[in-house]
Amino acid sequence: MIRAMQSAREACDKALPGLAEQLEHRPLAELEAPGNDGLQVFRAAGGPGLLVPATYGGAGATALEAVRVTRALGALSPSLAVATAMHNFSVASLVALVASADAGGLEWMLIEGIARDGLLVASGFAEGRAGARILDSAVTATPVGGGFLVNGSKKPCSLSRSMHLLTAGVALPGPDGGSELGVALVPAESPGITRRPFWGSPFLAGAESDEVVLENVHVPEELMLRPQVELGTGLDTLQTVGFVWFELLVTAAYTGAVGRLAEAALRSGRGSATDRAALITGVEAAAGLAENVAHTVDAQVVGNPELGAALTARYAVQEMLVGTADLAAELLGGLAFAASPDTGHLLAVSRALAFHPPSRTATAQALLDHHAGDPLRVQ
Repeated sequence: MIRAMQSAREACDKALPGLAEQLEHRPLAELEAPGNDGLQVFRAAGGPGLLVPATYGGAGATALEAVRVTRALGALSPSLAVATAMHNFSVASLVALVASADAGGLEWMLIEGIARDGLLVASGFAEGRAGARILDSAVTATPVGGGFLVNGSKKPCSLSRSMHLLTAGVALPGPDGGSELGVALVPAESPGITRRPFWGSPFLAGAESDEVVLENVHVPEELMLRPQVELGTGLDTLQTVGFVWFELLVTAAYTGAVGRLAEAALRSGRGSATDRAALITGVEAAAGLAENVAHTVDAQVVGNPELGAALTARYAVQEMLVGTADLAAELLGGLAFAASPDTGHLLAVSRALAFHPPSRTATAQALLDHHAGDPLRVQ
């Protein structure tokens, strides 16, 4: 047994009682298939309120707890872990945004409703576009009477079918003719929202990562948040918080998936002591890197150095997971690969962290400059 996986399971049982019990004995293929009920089990266990402050009816989980829960979900179902990572990243960003904007009661009532009613929140920010910053926007908003008409699309958009609320970064016309960032809170059943098939891969298909299209969707003025951020500028505090949470949670999700594969290899008893120790070391190191960053977030220290640490951890974990998954699959052997789809599925999933932004290539010079003492600028 790998200690990092045990601590993850304990955190999940404490924060989301009953969830693992309902999912742990189900076939992986079932939980990874489109339309499975993993998200409903997550809702029933109180998952949507994990990062909602306790004052507003949520669990008020720490970053460390959230990382461990996500790691446990990654072992149960990588699709569920990725989808709920997007929800939790969106909720954490929304809580930070509302808190920083000195918002009124309506926004906090919405956050309270996420926990009370088990609402799933999808991310309509730009984190799926290569070369885009996480809060840049491909969605626009045109002022009309009583609010805005929002147009654009997001693909892939996890939770596209099960979401109750979409948080969409939009480009608002500024007073000087430029663009400012707005964050639209869009009920999922608003007229003008459609879903289109997009995700053609059999891997992570349960995350519901299809395209969400918005055509003249009316968003009332009170549901358009306006952080003081100008589009196209360097990273501000909101973007930094969002990036750190995003990297932490997706890293934890894939660590859990590889942890499951590594534990299966350990149970098989195959390989030398050196090989088996390498499996434990790989998973423990990957988990430890993410947890180290989580500790800084819990100390309410989130700035440029912490973003650099989060990205450094993510890229290091990205490499560790591939090597650890390869070794685990080798120890399990060809018969295990041929007899069950699980090994091949988890082996493929172990590569998927590399597909999440920002790419290592796009960020390489920024990290070099950052470690030379310059501010981190993620493009």
